[in-house]
Amino acid sequence: MPSEFHIIARHFQQAGLAAVPARDKGVVLGIGDDCALLTVPRGQQLALSMDVLVEGLHFPQQAPADLVAQRALAVNLSDLAAMGATPHCFTLGLTLPAADEVWLEAFARGLRISAQRYGCPLVGGNLARGPLQIAIQVQGLVPAGEALLRSKARAGHDVYVSGEPGRAGLALEFLQGNCPGLDAAQAQELLDAYYRPEPRLALGQALRKRAGAAQDVSDGLLIDLARMAAASKVKITVDIAAMPLAGVLTRNRDSSAVFRLAMTAGDDYELIFTAPPGKRKAIDAAARKAGVRVSRIGQVSKGEGVEVLDLSGRALAFDVAGFEHFR
Repeated sequence: MPSEFHIIARHFQQAGLAAVPARDKGVVLGIGDDCALLTVPRGQQLALSMDVLVEGLHFPQQAPADLVAQRALAVNLSDLAAMGATPHCFTLGLTLPAADEVWLEAFARGLRISAQRYGCPLVGGNLARGPLQIAIQVQGLVPAGEALLRSKARAGHDVYVSGEPGRAGLALEFLQGNCPGLDAAQAQELLDAYYRPEPRLALGQALRKRAGAAQDVSDGLLIDLARMAAASKVKITVDIAAMPLAGVLTRNRDSSAVFRLAMTAGDDYELIFTAPPGKRKAIDAAARKAGVRVSRIGQVSKGEGVEVLDLSGRALAFDVAGFEHFR
């Protein structure tokens, strides 16, 4: 049975995944001591976020280890994107029921792919025996005073969303066996949407000094907009006709299911944000620079809560607003 230190050395302290102080700017000491040592450059603030992913809740049992790893890092990096931060490094807490070398090799490979893609190396963590759980803490850097916050939406602002929310919700239905009839291309699109969500890092960084409030869509567009409205003490109104809809949704679900998925399904990791109408050209330019589709879907006004209007301008009601751990 391999020891904890053997597993760390073999699978996680490897080139392309672990930080190298001589190469990775701002990392003074990485894996191998009681703590990592980091330097925050003058004029920058350190942005921290951590998510815990539990087998059977945040990803299916027996899911491919490399895809789970890519998903685990991406969902954390999405939080940095929502703040307009640039990835710096990450730490990993992993509990495993057994030291499965094949699983560990695939998991480390997936982590390495994402770490290299997003320039976010591993600097330390912990390994223990237990039910399969993955805890990742990401550290990012943002210019002092420029972080995007949920609390900066103001009456009169436009409301935007990136990408096409709802694909990850349909992907989960597909993984649960409730989406028959997909062709190979559609199935792959959904698997990518679920296991390889794209953290909108370039967009978040481009929105600094342009956007008002921002956050990522992790639990569902409707519930996350409600959190933004509460933090900003405003009302947000969404025009359902302005929602960007993915073709894979409209081809495989009726209109009511399409809008339910787009508004309430979690795991999309797109960005929602607000900006003054005078910033529309700047927002369009930021989206083009980032290579991301951005849609203006509503407005901010005085009041509270979130209202979704149908094609006739009448308020729509949804059974649930999104995912909550403790309902």
